[in-house]
Amino acid sequence: MRRLRNATPPLLVCLLLTTPLLGRLAVEAAALPALVDPALLHGMSLGVLLLLGGHHLLRFLQARERDPRNLLLGAASAAALLATLALAATALAASLAATLAGVLLFLLSLWLRVCQRRRIHARLDARRAEDADRAELAGKAKFLARISHEVRTPLNGVLGMTELLLDTPLSARQRDYVQTIHSAGNELLVLLNEIFDISGLESGEIELDEVQFDLHALLEDCLEIFRAKAELQKVELIGFVQPQVPRTLSGDPTRLRQALLNLLEHAFRQTDEGEILLVAAVEQAAGQPPRLRIAVQDSGRPLGEAEREALLNTPLHSRDYLAESRLDGHLGLIISRQLASLMHGEFGLESGSAQGSTLWLSLPLKADSLGQGGADSAPLREARVLVVDDNETCRKVLLQQCQSWGLQASGAASGTEALALLRTKANLREYFDIVLLDQDMPGMSGLQLAARIKEDPFVNHDLLLVMLSNQRHAPSKVVARNAGISRILAKPVAGYALKTTLAEELGRARRQGGAAPRREREAAAPEGFRILVAEDNSISTKVIRGMLGKLDLSPDLVGNGREALQAMQRQQYDLVLMDCEMPVLDGFAATEQLRAWEAAEGRARTPVVALSAHILDEHKARAQRVGMDGHMAKPVELSQLRALVEHWAAHKARRQAEAAPS
Repeated sequence: MRRLRNATPPLLVCLLLTTPLLGRLAVEAAALPALVDPALLHGMSLGVLLLLGGHHLLRFLQARERDPRNLLLGAASAAALLATLALAATALAASLAATLAGVLLFLLSLWLRVCQRRRIHARLDARRAEDADRAELAGKAKFLARISHEVRTPLNGVLGMTELLLDTPLSARQRDYVQTIHSAGNELLVLLNEIFDISGLESGEIELDEVQFDLHALLEDCLEIFRAKAELQKVELIGFVQPQVPRTLSGDPTRLRQALLNLLEHAFRQTDEGEILLVAAVEQAAGQPPRLRIAVQDSGRPLGEAEREALLNTPLHSRDYLAESRLDGHLGLIISRQLASLMHGEFGLESGSAQGSTLWLSLPLKADSLGQGGADSAPLREARVLVVDDNETCRKVLLQQCQSWGLQASGAASGTEALALLRTKANLREYFDIVLLDQDMPGMSGLQLAARIKEDPFVNHDLLLVMLSNQRHAPSKVVARNAGISRILAKPVAGYALKTTLAEELGRARRQGGAAPRREREAAAPEGFRILVAEDNSISTKVIRGMLGKLDLSPDLVGNGREALQAMQRQQYDLVLMDCEMPVLDGFAATEQLRAWEAAEGRARTPVVALSAHILDEHKARAQRVGMDGHMAKPVELSQLRALVEHWAAHKARRQAEAAPS
């Protein structure tokens, strides 16, 4: 079409000049050679003129910006067409066939023109729809980010105050009420995070961090979160980490933790009673790089075929969240599947026909991370341990862990069987060094078994007794000590924690000839650690002050950025928790002015950590740009706050050691 448009002016001039000649030739056919049909020439000229005139008139009528040249060329073509018809009226019948060919050419050109315009409009419509979808997703993400910020601030007060209240003396009914409030608040937080993650995954705005983290501690934290729920539902929650699994990995611990919590949440939803097993292992097929496989296996209701198909193949859309079924409560698993894909991993599930399901994540693992050692196993080598637990899965897991640490491990399913095995080994003078006993066993409880062992001098040869118990059913320290129990570990106990405990207690017992009492946890920060909290919300201030009080810290409090800046200029703080959105002067501006003042005055750098209800990466990046040293999202948890204080207390100690004269 472009070539036709470029060739129109010279072609039209030639036709206008030759039209009288063609008409004349059509009338005087005898003047033409025998091989030239005048009707054919006449018809071709009519067809070409009709094609040119129609083409330019259509372009003039359909164009958004009408070009007068198209109108002029169309009119000239029409005039030449009429002149040709007038000059060759006698040859009109003879040239009808050739004229029809010209008409067909015109119709073909018109059809091509219409198809081209349809393609152009389709592309424009697709581009407009794509731009509209992108704008909708961006607007939705901004709206949800704002809603998330507004909801997290009061939610920080609900969760923080209930956590502090649970640490006070309460009656059984009061504790049940407070735990219900805390659980409901956590469910609201999960709901909020779920909505936010759906929007982020849908718009592609979620970016993964790449940091070093402790995998064993992460798995232990996931089990700790569901410990209370396991006790309430009377479900045996078991964790097992194979010895080959490295302790330190590189990746995004927050997103991995979120994916694992979704898997555990689903397992508890499916399991009314029975057991749930969290297993971490290393897979390495022949010729393939190693992979980390984390699986959650439950003994509850199996998933149907339709549910399995939905979990593996259903795309994630925010509109699904508003559906009545909400994908039957499986949105968290679909989010975990998307997160696994972002981490270049795989998500899968295996469901039995009668009972239980296994959901797993498989993630790439760097070969240089393998072979990392944990705690020293030397004190445990060749020691004899007896594992007493009525749950077969839990007993097998403990036996495998103990054997991997170099212990000679034996198992018993009840207190009666354990006493018989202890007496048999004593007759052979093959005494056990450690007894791991479960508290909640039918027939003879762990506490009763410990008392029987203590009273029997034939089997009690300085045995180290370690009890594994649910927090709700754990005996008091005085009762446990009277029964000869050295340590009580809350179930589910992480492998690394159990290994460290056994090594410490066994080493201490060998050095001192007996077991020593458990050491209390040291304070999070040394005496004289000064902390400033800049927060304008009174509820959040009350929560953080209460949590810091649990850490034996008394913070200074200010209500806006200007007061925070003045306080930091008056004295040196070891840590500042700075809210980002405050009146008068916000946390970003206050930190920026602080850094400029420190540089101008030559002052030491004050650690400032952002305290924000925003969880977007752009807010974290902005905090880093203005000179903040970290970011803590609301709602604040006591464990996170303790870890933060311990980190900066250690930083202060290192700084003082470097400044001390040698």
